[in-house]
Parts: sequence; structure tokens; C-alpha cells
Amino acid sequence: MSTRSRGLLALTLTLATISLSCGRKEPQAAANAPGAPAGAAAPAAPAPPALTPGISKSLVRKSGAPEYNFDSLGPIQFPAVQKNIQLAGDSVIGISGWAVDPSKTSPAGAVDVVIDGVPYAARYGVDRTDVATHYKRQEYAKSGYELVLRKGQLTKGPHAVSIRVITNDQQAYNEGPVVPFVVN
Repeated sequence: MSTRSRGLLALTLTLATISLSCGRKEPQAAANAPGAPAGAAAPAAPAPPALTPGISKSLVRKSGAPEYNFDSLGPIQFPAVQKNIQLAGDSVIGISGWAVDPSKTSPAGAVDVVIDGVPYAARYGVDRTDVATHYKRQEYAKSGYELVLRKGQLTKGPHAVSIRVITNDQQAYNEGPVVPFVVN
């Protein structure tokens, strides 16, 4: 992963964390707000937003490997080649990489991140000029994907993740290997 890509991922995660914390009152302050009954319990923290369902569930799986790279799973770089991945459940977990249509003639139609067998839509179109330069195809400059899991969106225990690269016409997908990990 290039230094620029790491910087963009760090910036994205920081902005996501800041935007989540903006406008929230501290629970203790809310309980002690004027007009609150004495001894009132602080309100429960809001649930993390739901992830957007992926589109690959209704598509045909093609044989063969996708044309992609799974750059990071939280702080773990290149998770597909790592063993015993342990992630902190009380932190934001970013999933990122790049993908192009397996035919290598066009950008992907979309990317789904599959967590425990359920596909979720990743944001596709993140800047990846390194991919465009490598393939010498300017249309790959926006081939990056990312999905951000908020604190608490994954339960403690074992999980599995894989990446589905959807063809440009959005009629089929290719899927990468399943990567097991544990949330502590």
C-alpha cells in the first residue's frame, strides 16, 4: 500500500470518527441537564449505523480469481497472507484495497465486502492513481474501495471476511479467499 493510500485511509478513518462524535452530548452531561430528574440514568449510546446491503447476493458467481488487492483489515496490512489476525472490537475497523473488472478492461461495477457470509456494499471509486499507473490505464485511477465498521458493529469472537469484485456490467462477481479473524 502506498504512503499516499495509507494517508488517505488514515484521514478517512479520522474524519469518520470526528463526524460520529460531533454533536453528541456526553452521557453524564445529558443526565445532569436542567430539567432531568435527579438520579436519572444517562441515555444509552446510539447503535452503530447499519451497513448497506451488497448487490452480489443476487448475482452469479464466476469461477476464477478477482482482479483486486485486499490492502488492509483494520491495522493489518495485506490480511490475506497473515495468520491469527486479532482486532480490537472497541475501535473503528477499516477495510480497503482496489479492484478492477476481472477482464482487466474496465473498472469494477462495484465491490462487496462479505462478513460472515453476508455481503455489504463498499464505497467504490476511491483514488488509486498507483493502480492506474501500474496498469497504464487512466480509468483505474478511481479503483479503490473501502468499508468502515464502527465500534461495536462486530461481536467479540471469530469472523470471516472476503472481497467480491462485481463485473462492470453488474451481472456477476468473482470472490477472493476467505480471511478469518478474531475480534477481542
